[in-house]
Amino acid sequence: MATYEPTALFSLKDSQATSAAGKSLLVPSPYAVKTALIDVAVNWQGVAFAQEVFGWLRGLQMRSSPPQWACVTNSFVKVQRPPKTAEPGNPFKPTVAFREYVQFRGELRLAFEVSGLTAEQRQTLSELLLRLNMLGKRGGFMQWLQQSEMPDLNAHFVAHTGDGRMAGGSAVMHYLDDYGPKMTWEKISTFDKATPDRVVVSALVPYRMTRSSKRSTVYERVG
Repeated sequence: MATYEPTALFSLKDSQATSAAGKSLLVPSPYAVKTALIDVAVNWQGVAFAQEVFGWLRGLQMRSSPPQWACVTNSFVKVQRPPKTAEPGNPFKPTVAFREYVQFRGELRLAFEVSGLTAEQRQTLSELLLRLNMLGKRGGFMQWLQQSEMPDLNAHFVAHTGDGRMAGGSAVMHYLDDYGPKMTWEKISTFDKATPDRVVVSALVPYRMTRSSKRSTVYERVG
């Protein structure tokens, strides 16, 4: 389990949301975390090493524990997107899109099920988590604090469908994506035309809403 302190605003849309608008997730999805670790591996030791990591990282179970507090800010921002009919020399057109940004206070934890990994693979995963410093949209920086082992996950962690921790108090429902069994190295690239193999699961994020207005919503972690 790796512990981080978020140092910047976080934003990550649901993979099923449209490109123009969408609410931000309150936790990074397993798909986002694994892809970020693959990016770390490429920058650390190159593509061949990252392909080797992808082979055993793809099927790992991952759960996250959100920070104690989260404040979601609603905003409209100007973005550039390709028009239906592009003009010569002007491939993009400015438009306005709805975005949510999350400010965390507290520690974010990422836990992996490593019982099926070799000692060398566990060490590699530990090194990758140490070098991970960004999740979600570009600029969602975080500071690594420590790593430790947990025999079982407590109520602070997100519960996916089928987990024995599904029952509990207040929670926010999310749909989180993960690598599917047919996910390949080529499909990770956003420039590849093939559709990535995603498995979407319903998940309960241990947050309760404490305050809400037209501009922002505040959540507190429960459990």
